[in-house]
Amino acid sequence: MNLSVRPPVIVVDIEEIANSRVRLKIANLLSSRPATLSELSALTDMSVQGVLKHLGKIAAQGLLKEENMKGGRYLRQRKLYSIDRRRIADYSEGDLIVATVGVSVRDAPRRVKDAYDELDWLAKDIIILRSRARDLSHRMQRVLEEVTEDEARISSLVDGLALADDEKQIAYLIFTEDVPARVAAILRDYYGCTDPEGAVRAVMEKIRVTKD
Repeated sequence: MNLSVRPPVIVVDIEEIANSRVRLKIANLLSSRPATLSELSALTDMSVQGVLKHLGKIAAQGLLKEENMKGGRYLRQRKLYSIDRRRIADYSEGDLIVATVGVSVRDAPRRVKDAYDELDWLAKDIIILRSRARDLSHRMQRVLEEVTEDEARISSLVDGLALADDEKQIAYLIFTEDVPARVAAILRDYYGCTDPEGAVRAVMEKIRVTKD
């Protein structure tokens, strides 16, 4: 049997994303909403060329989506990047890249008679720690799934609104940015919006009218 003729299988190597903090930061943002190249450059404090290299790595995993946002009443035409079909969450702290962290309180170090006693004690300790880690992992997984579901729901709802392309991008920003004041700054700095506060108010009013 000739294995070389098997159809290609696309496998996402998450380590290829997570082994770079910058790349993980980019992927995390693009998982929550589309963004422009200039915004990603400012977010990462990198040159556009540097950001493009990281986007190339993400694209090589089959995750990157590119689309041209049409110019509208509030925003100029822009190329937008986003993560396609997947959600990548970055919950790292400091120098540690983590998805789930289990911290357990161990007993004080004990004196052992020989290597066998110590190995036996360590083996039993590992079993306990693995059990705790699995429990914490399951809990964290449920939280991450809820975050992913909420983000996907936001994307679905925004896409379904009767809004122009630029108004949808404003809606993405409104409902995905943690700090509301950043929305106006992003629109002004990266989308050429001359009246970001007015644009936000107008889009919010449109969404409210749709709700009514």
